Amino acid sequence: MNKMLSKVIFAVAILMPVFASAQMFSGLLPPSKQRAVVNYSGSVQPDADFQTNEKDASINKGTVTANIPFYKTEEESWSVALLGHWLDIYPDQTAMPDLYQFDIGFTYSKMTQKPNKAYWAVNANWGSASDKPFKDPTVDTIGANYFYIDPVDETASWIYLVNYSNNRPILNEIPLPGFAYMYTPSKSFRGTFGAPFAMIYWEFVDKWSLNLFTLIPWVIKTSVDYSIAGPMKASLGLDFSQSTYYLWGRANRKERLFYDEKRLFVGFKSPLSAQFLAEMEAGYSFDRRYFQDENYEINPSNALRLGSSPYLKLNLTAIF
Repeated sequence: MNKMLSKVIFAVAILMPVFASAQMFSGLLPPSKQRAVVNYSGSVQPDADFQTNEKDASINKGTVTANIPFYKTEEESWSVALLGHWLDIYPDQTAMPDLYQFDIGFTYSKMTQKPNKAYWAVNANWGSASDKPFKDPTVDTIGANYFYIDPVDETASWIYLVNYSNNRPILNEIPLPGFAYMYTPSKSFRGTFGAPFAMIYWEFVDKWSLNLFTLIPWVIKTSVDYSIAGPMKASLGLDFSQSTYYLWGRANRKERLFYDEKRLFVGFKSPLSAQFLAEMEAGYSFDRRYFQDENYEINPSNALRLGSSPYLKLNLTAIF
């Protein structure tokens, strides 16, 4: 596998939404190329209208993830993944509690004896996503993944996977197979096409590029970037994502609380050094809602809708 293709796999693992990268995609790199990655993402959204008689509130979201290999050779590796997330509402609102998620997971990667340097990885994670995390087993989350990465040539690889989760937005608690074709014909185009995820980087003219990531069907982040100088870039983009939680004490054990939103943003991103990357966003958060159901609904009947508001976001990544 050449350096360009390894960089694409690494980009898939760190540039996707942090919820996904912390657990689901741990192990995509070959054992000898596993690296420690620590990420912080935080945003503040003032003046959220909860459509009650209470005053508007500020929604403060934050996520910290770490993926750390603690043993690796040319043939195999072990790593641990940690995740901490909070969705804090200030001042407190009777309509919705503060929400949290904590996870720990382990990944084992192994090279095969095939001449094309194929390898596989398996990971499992356990945690809790709730207003009262770890209160009892009804708010626990578990997940597991298996990957097989099969290089075709110097520019392409196939990825085959099976994913299980009890906190997936759709088709919850069902093992789902997936696949992807990674293609890197040049520095100006890198593509990963498959299900349940896809990613594209395309420098369509000098200094202008398109970035797209989707975790099918309801996670999308896309931006058009302009290279200001070297690796420093300005962005204009759209982000559509959601997070899911188990409320403690709910009557229906399969029912979950969904929070989703859409964001239009302008941003700036730049390496701070060879190990650190910083991204800043400012934009408008809209179509925000909470609702409870067993699986994601496009038009839920019981949604608590929030008013639109501006937001600020900071994302910091350290790679060792």
